[in-house]
Amino acid sequence: MFSFSFWTILRIIYSLLFVISCSYISNFIQTLEAKKKCPLSEGWRITNGKFISSLLMIIGAINVFVPASKFLSTLPIIGSSYVLLFVLMLFVLLFIVNRLCVSIVEREDSKCSIKGYDMLLNFFSNRTIMECIYITIGGSIIFFYL
Repeated sequence: MFSFSFWTILRIIYSLLFVISCSYISNFIQTLEAKKKCPLSEGWRITNGKFISSLLMIIGAINVFVPASKFLSTLPIIGSSYVLLFVLMLFVLLFIVNRLCVSIVEREDSKCSIKGYDMLLNFFSNRTIMECIYITIGGSIIFFYL
């Protein structure tokens, strides 16, 4: 019937994990936005975080079914722009989540506490901007060359 290569299965699994993590981040940002008493619930981080995570989720979902990212990255002018925009969006999303998590952990305020996102808060509150850059580069390389 259907015969998939090892790399195709790996690409599909990675893309699904990418979509799930973008969905998790999007839910985190929407949960934080719903807390009206928290001062972090408004501003550019919330708005841009929701938009970027949704856009990356769509890109990842497309990549599950069609290796569009692999194809687009090989095109001369369009590909380099696409890759640069993807890397920039991924870094900005990781930066936004990092800053939100650090702010929530530093505040230790009951107005901004979020239940169910302890793993995300612990992971990102201990990361530096340089580690976010490393995660962005590694994730992008895997996303485009897998």
